Amino acid sequence: MHYRILAASNVAPMIDALIMHAVDGIKELRSKITGSQWCTTLEEFAHKPIYKAISGSMVGPRFPAEKSYDPFLVFDDYFPLFAAGAPALFVQKGIRARNQLIDMFEEYLGTPGWEEGAAELITAMVDGARNESNQSWTDRELAAAINSDFWAANSNMSWGFFWCIGLMLHEPQSLAPLYEEIDAARDFWSKAHPNADLSGDSLTDLAEFLSNASLPLITSVVSETLRVSSSSFSIRAVVEDGATINGYPQFEFSKGDVLICQARSVHLDQEIYGPDAAVFKPDRFLDSGIVTEGGVHRPFLPFGGGVSKCDGRHYASKGCKFVFALFLLNFDIKLDPAHDAPSSGSALFDMTRIGSGVLHPTKPTHILVSRRK
Repeated sequence: MHYRILAASNVAPMIDALIMHAVDGIKELRSKITGSQWCTTLEEFAHKPIYKAISGSMVGPRFPAEKSYDPFLVFDDYFPLFAAGAPALFVQKGIRARNQLIDMFEEYLGTPGWEEGAAELITAMVDGARNESNQSWTDRELAAAINSDFWAANSNMSWGFFWCIGLMLHEPQSLAPLYEEIDAARDFWSKAHPNADLSGDSLTDLAEFLSNASLPLITSVVSETLRVSSSSFSIRAVVEDGATINGYPQFEFSKGDVLICQARSVHLDQEIYGPDAAVFKPDRFLDSGIVTEGGVHRPFLPFGGGVSKCDGRHYASKGCKFVFALFLLNFDIKLDPAHDAPSSGSALFDMTRIGSGVLHPTKPTHILVSRRK
């Protein structure tokens, strides 16, 4: 079900809904800029609004995204410990937060009209679970299943978007090259489509622009951000004795062995990505930047690989690109000189979350935001 609904050819309705909710979030953010600029944190400015937009595009506008935000952050903080199998004694706060979220989904699914504006992914899950020809799930079990998908999207996509802005702010030119690109794309589109309304009042015009505009540098930044900020594990079980990796006898395994593929080590491998593999390079994915001299594509695995590759990768990568472009159209963003900026490079990332998806920041990033005209 997930594979079909989230396929590249089918995911457009969810992305359109994401754009709609992101525009609402942008309008709310613009209202907070009462003077010439707004002093805030990148977490408040970028992470929270896209969390709410993702929520709306998945489970619909009636879900209390604002109320769910704080317990979601707590649950997300504890997720690496859950994944590691930590005893319940050490994750009580995380368990309470997870139960709060499941309570919200359970109550939400009992609200008349909840499905209005919800993604097919969620409505199909509910319909399938409540199908009388199968053993019906309890509402609690269904709410827990939805919470799992909700976590997967928000834990990774929202922080991926956060890092698109955060990593660029540490570049010598900051966001300037991206403003130049998005402005040129907007001007070109407006000349070709003089009646198009890109203000956000016409979501159809805005979605068409975002889907068709040439934004190679922004696209490269999204890919490069995912390359350096992600840390996902692909776990495989060996199904027969004598299995090897590419036939190398020194890598021989027995049936029942569990293998963990650590994609981040591939992304930072200098033999694959060159001597600057550990460096965030905004234009790395332009043109042939991900192709070796022999014409082979370098491995790019932020969504895992093989049969367990993330089904939501098309929604996440396109959605992140489009929302990033929307923020660039609307806001001038820079680091706040009144605060010490977090260190650049790998020191930005909380490595205690290795293997759990997109990494979190180690400390807040203070920024100054003003409206773009």
